[in-house]
Amino acid sequence: MVRVRLDGQRRIRIPKKSGVEGDTFLILSLGSYHILFPVSSKKPELYIDESISGLPAQAEVGTARNVSERWTRKDHDSN
Repeated sequence: MVRVRLDGQRRIRIPKKSGVEGDTFLILSLGSYHILFPVSSKKPELYIDESISGLPAQAEVGTARNVSERWTRKDHDSN
C-alpha cells in the first residue's frame, strides 16, 4: 500500500519509490478509500474482420444471449 497526498491544487502526488508509473490514472472510489489504476498511453491495436457498423448489432445479440444464459442459470440455482 502506498500513501499519496493531494497538493494545494488538488493534484495527487505519488512517491517515486512506490514503483507506480504512468501519466494517466483511473481513480475508483470505495467509501473513504481510493484505488488508482494506471492507464496505458499505448493504444492497443484491434483487428476486426467485419464492418464497424455491424458491431453494435453483434454486441446486442451477444448481450441478449449472455443475459438469457444467466437467467437460465439463476432459475436452476433457485430450484
